Amino acid sequence: MTFENLVFRIQTGMGLAFSSWCLPCVVLLALWGVSCSPSAYHERAEKEVSTILTTKEKALNEIPAEELTLAEERLLSDGSAVDDLENKLSSEVFLGSARERLRNAKVLPLEDALATAVTYSPDYLTEKESVFLEALSLTLARYQLTPIFSATGDFTRAGDSRASALNQIVSRNTFTRRNSAGVTMLQRTGARITADFTQDFLRFLGGRTDLNQADVLVSLTQPLLQGAGSRVTLEALTQEERNTLYALRSYADFRRAFIVDVVSGYYGLLRARDQVKNSYLAYDGFRKNIIREEALAEENRRTQTQLGQLRQATLQSESRWLNAVRSYEQQLDRFKTLIGLPVKTQIVPSLDALDQLSIEKPPFTREQAFAIAQRSRLDLKTRADQVEDAERRVEVAKNGLLPGLDLEVDYRAVSDPGDTTPSINADRRRWDVGLDLDLPLDRKAERNRYTRSLIDVQRAGRAKQIVENRIRLEISNNWRDLEQASADYRIAQEGVKLSLRRLEEQRLLAELGKGTARDLVDAQNDLVNAQNQLTAALIDHYLTRLRLWRDLGILYIEADGSWETKLRDEGSIK
Repeated sequence: MTFENLVFRIQTGMGLAFSSWCLPCVVLLALWGVSCSPSAYHERAEKEVSTILTTKEKALNEIPAEELTLAEERLLSDGSAVDDLENKLSSEVFLGSARERLRNAKVLPLEDALATAVTYSPDYLTEKESVFLEALSLTLARYQLTPIFSATGDFTRAGDSRASALNQIVSRNTFTRRNSAGVTMLQRTGARITADFTQDFLRFLGGRTDLNQADVLVSLTQPLLQGAGSRVTLEALTQEERNTLYALRSYADFRRAFIVDVVSGYYGLLRARDQVKNSYLAYDGFRKNIIREEALAEENRRTQTQLGQLRQATLQSESRWLNAVRSYEQQLDRFKTLIGLPVKTQIVPSLDALDQLSIEKPPFTREQAFAIAQRSRLDLKTRADQVEDAERRVEVAKNGLLPGLDLEVDYRAVSDPGDTTPSINADRRRWDVGLDLDLPLDRKAERNRYTRSLIDVQRAGRAKQIVENRIRLEISNNWRDLEQASADYRIAQEGVKLSLRRLEEQRLLAELGKGTARDLVDAQNDLVNAQNQLTAALIDHYLTRLRLWRDLGILYIEADGSWETKLRDEGSIK
């Protein structure tokens, strides 16, 4: 079957159908399509994007399948996310005035904090939507290389009343319809093919019915120099494909960094709470010492100067304790915002999280860590790919400097005049073949674009080197921090033992009336500092190790926010 016969049969069928339809049916059908289209469009878009992301993620192997669908609209949680958790019913007197505010607070384990964060955190949801939007742009780029169909139509009815030669009023009703359909196809060679079928139909109600005309037009435009070839034609699609991959990589890196931030914030709460407790114990110890020293002063075994030193130290200790309570509550509020809970929700961290910490050394050396990062860091892979993007755009820009020379072919066929059934007459056709030449006399914009593309290649290369150096710096800093935290923990352990023994000695001497107030104050303050340093060193070591896994690119985040370390190449540490 030839193209002309196919068009004839389709259009003949359309003509007969339109003749039998009544206008209200057409209008109702159109209204029905409009009413159901928004949700249908959205569902198709979400399905297409999900398919794209799932396909691309298979090569990435970083993001769980649950993360590749558009998240439901979520604002800050109303607090119901923690309703099932246990109440604190706090009896911790060291919290001072915050004790009553936190009495019925929910105990939030780390795993629940992570699950809440990946569900409600605004930053997390926004980053997830950015990946969806990038893939949505890709759907349009792919669509440009598919046959694009179009159809239009208009219907008009008009009435005309006027006086005739016999002084009679003559009314004439006119019904006009115009409909057209077409298709456009962009080929990989740069050729663009368009086909349009148009039908004009005019009928005077109760009068002539022979005014009906239709025509078909097929056009081909093939660039021969500028704009020719698949490299130029597919550049937009190629870049969108790669941009979607880059967005997925960026999202995977964001998930790692986000989870590390949540864990850091969680253990920051535990550190702040421990500082509150230690500060309170120091303050309480000073208060007890004041009572004993006042009794000794009444027996003239203490001077008023020594007693004044203790009272001043007690006031300073109380101030440090109250500041520690305030800092703890502020960190609680910031953490709620981070994970997507309203500030009014009362939560406290679980103390069990501290019991799970230990000092562990990495199972590889520093040089092996550099090799792991070279294989695993997604941002380094993106920078390397962006160098290729810049080099590819140089070739595209170079093509823009060529003369414009397009081959144009048009074919048109029309129906016979007065034919009430619109059939295309193959004998009434016209062929046009020509060349459209654009000499390169004005190429200033193209010249600048080409020069800019050469500079972009240099910039992309430098950006890759910067990332490589930054990765090495991050790993080196993490490694040094890890060693420092190990040393700090060992020193803090010894410091706590010495401070406890020293404080006990000073208390015994005070009871015997042989010690000094200054020595007692110093011993008590040193114990608080040593206890704070011990907790801080343990938490710092754990968080530094977690940041090292993040910066190596081997921290794999599950859909619920939990994680595991996963080497991409086990041989990279041998």
